Amino acid sequence: MTGVCSRRGRVSVAAVAVLLMAGARGLGQEFHLFPASGPGPRFDAPADVIGTDDSIERPFRLAPALLASGGFAPESEAESDSPASMAVPEEPTAAPKSRRCVLFQCRTLPIAPAPKLFTTAVTIWTAAGLLGGIADGIEGPIHYGVHPFTFYDESYFQRWTYGGGSDKASHFVVSTHVAGLLYDAYQLNGLSEDQSFGLALATSVVAGAFVEIGDGLSPYGFSAQDLTADALGSLASVLIKRARLDDTLGFSLGRWLQTTIPPAVIDGRPLFGIDYSQEMYTMNARFSGLLPRMQVDPGFARYFQISFGYMTKGFGYQPPLDSRYQEVGFELGLDFQEILKAVGVSNQTWWGDTLLRVFSFLRIPFTQVGVYYNLFNHKWYGPGAPYHYY
Repeated sequence: MTGVCSRRGRVSVAAVAVLLMAGARGLGQEFHLFPASGPGPRFDAPADVIGTDDSIERPFRLAPALLASGGFAPESEAESDSPASMAVPEEPTAAPKSRRCVLFQCRTLPIAPAPKLFTTAVTIWTAAGLLGGIADGIEGPIHYGVHPFTFYDESYFQRWTYGGGSDKASHFVVSTHVAGLLYDAYQLNGLSEDQSFGLALATSVVAGAFVEIGDGLSPYGFSAQDLTADALGSLASVLIKRARLDDTLGFSLGRWLQTTIPPAVIDGRPLFGIDYSQEMYTMNARFSGLLPRMQVDPGFARYFQISFGYMTKGFGYQPPLDSRYQEVGFELGLDFQEILKAVGVSNQTWWGDTLLRVFSFLRIPFTQVGVYYNLFNHKWYGPGAPYHYY
């Protein structure tokens, strides 16, 4: 979508906020003192073992495998061949349980998944995800009025695009968190990992399609590239969740503050996408999860993460500004999720889970130091923080 810049991202985040509101079997058997079919065949045995008097012959016969040891087996052939029949029945034990929270919902769950797919809770979470996409999609027609449905080829990260690719990075990052939230919610409500994977991916992509349908009825137009970014972000998220790598990999979006805006920017005529120049998008590798997977004790390093970031400056003006540029960077920053855990915040409570998700999503300005490469002038900058036009 050609959204109103980061307002489109904020509406997508608002869609995530919508989601914030949101025995023992019988063992009794009939007992028979004697077999219904009568006594089984007798085996010849020494008199001192069984006796010669038929009237006192025991209701047991010798199993061939036990003759040498003098042991006895039950009369029934089926019983004699089944070791389980000789065991003492054990009392049934309670199924293991686990307490989990997703935002405002906490439950103590059995480990085994529920066989039913669309339970009431799963239906509510799915509807919330789809309604979030609908709410985002109708923002354009409400703001600009309903237009004839159109498609718009925005491309991806080319220099001539209106957002320089930041809009695609925004779609990707927001979708990772929507799909990840749905995956955890489905797991919380008893779905298997495979069910959670498929349903979270499908719901997130369909929600993204609803956004683009709404954009198609506005001046933005339906963007296949935006929907592709949504799908890739959703897929990346559920793959990370399915592989249990969410303690190691994550994605963030954040505002970055700036110094005085150059006159060329002030004199430019703002167009769609101007506010993307105030955002940065990162993929984070957390030492708290990464180092243990490398058989290294993270120690104090657990409170840090390394990030790969993407940002643009000066896009969204017409005519295009000479000062605009695209930039990638590598950062070392604080891992606020791990810091919060160290002071007692836990995902075992609704407020703790919510707080950890917020700091997973947000990139906090000036808590990183990095080096950055300007893709326009091919120069490196830093170490420092990305907060100004070059």
